[in-house]
Amino acid sequence: MAQGNEGNHRNFPLIISIEFHSLSLPFKNKKPLFQNVGIGLGTEVSNNGNRNWVQQFKMTWYGNKTVGGGILFHTQTVWRPDIVSDAFSEIKLGVGYLYAKRPKDGYRPTKNGWENVGEKGKGMLVLPIGIGLGYDTYDEGTYASPFANYQFLLATNYNKSMPVVPFTLMELGSRVHF
Repeated sequence: MAQGNEGNHRNFPLIISIEFHSLSLPFKNKKPLFQNVGIGLGTEVSNNGNRNWVQQFKMTWYGNKTVGGGILFHTQTVWRPDIVSDAFSEIKLGVGYLYAKRPKDGYRPTKNGWENVGEKGKGMLVLPIGIGLGYDTYDEGTYASPFANYQFLLATNYNKSMPVVPFTLMELGSRVHF
């Protein structure tokens, strides 16, 4: 029986990750990928009692000096096929909500000139798609499962001239089993 079909998934680990945000298409602009740091916290639960299909719930905060920081709440269904031994791959698809804040004060035109509207933010629906690699021995005595993920997200309703905006998150972290 393949490891991915064994029923010893441990539900509700603490997922901790360092996240790097970039406002770009996937694999297009690699230079800023590690410049805008954030942190992610979450957990997961098995969808079928096994470890090959799980549902993740995550909150991510990131800072971006150029386009502004944000906080992202999302859930993703994760398919986790085994590669070799205790290494696995991940394919993720989900939905979420992003509250993004402007990096600088914004202005809007009025009949008397321009009016400062501050650094107000905006909420947006996001569609995250991800791929990743990880390692887990699935042993009861092992408490950490490191992973690396690359997430591509489409944010809707960004502004009138760009209704859909792509951005990426590179995640490096671990699931901590208690």
